[in-house]
Amino acid sequence: MELRKMDVGNYAGGKKKIKKEIEGLEKIFPKIAYPKEIQLLDELNEANKEKYKRWLYKKMLGEDMLGKSTLIIGVRGKDGIVLGGDTKTMRGGETDYEKKVKTITTVEGAPIIFASAGIIGVIDDFIEIFEKTLIANIQEGKINSLLSIKMIAEDLVEKTEERYGPKIGEYPLHFILGGLSELSKGDARLYEIGPRGFGSKIKYACLVGHGRDYARTLAKYLFPRHNGKIPLECKVIVSRIAACIYWIREEIDDYVGGDPQIVYISDKEPEIKDGKYNKGKISKRVDELKEALRKIVFK
Repeated sequence: MELRKMDVGNYAGGKKKIKKEIEGLEKIFPKIAYPKEIQLLDELNEANKEKYKRWLYKKMLGEDMLGKSTLIIGVRGKDGIVLGGDTKTMRGGETDYEKKVKTITTVEGAPIIFASAGIIGVIDDFIEIFEKTLIANIQEGKINSLLSIKMIAEDLVEKTEERYGPKIGEYPLHFILGGLSELSKGDARLYEIGPRGFGSKIKYACLVGHGRDYARTLAKYLFPRHNGKIPLECKVIVSRIAACIYWIREEIDDYVGGDPQIVYISDKEPEIKDGKYNKGKISKRVDELKEALRKIVFK
């Protein structure tokens, strides 16, 4: 009992000593009276924390429910344009496989190719509206160039994002569009249309989707620039896009997978051609290169 009393006394004495030390420090460093603006800023920061938490929750929920995946690659080559993508999608938390590069050949002599990356459910709605709008306007003779189609796509991307952006918590679309400059004639062109509906012409190569950051460095070597161009023919680019996707899929990025789907349009030729590549040869070569990197030794 005496020992406990002594402990309590020591505790009480220590507490008084600490209080005196604090009072001494307050004389040297007086309490700062912050202006009301700073207090308001603190309150706003707290409010923003809650707002950010709600945004993050909606974003995670959207990705889980609607799915988010893809690696889309568009390249302007020596003799035309090439557009390819992986085939793996995530719908409702389940893995599925489908073609991501869409083609429109309803209007004879006016081949259009396009592919989107982002939230799968939003992409589905966007593509349906885009196709219907495009076909109706081409058939009525209101569109006579790829540039005008690009402008329609820009407006539709912006409108789609105005609807879904606040719900999901992010801008859910990234889009690549291709065809002949005058629809049935002219040089083949590719356009990238990013978030908020801003578009630009693709001069070299463009990567969009979840896997693009993983693939960007590799693409620098697969699609080299020379004298302001990528001096590779479309058929060569097809195989290189396939190699890039095989390199990234599954092992590097779980959101990218399946066998690549690739198409191309040659300059002045109003025809969409399927990109053919040797699946076994390319995937084997990619695996060999990965294994060689694992075993590399720097002396």
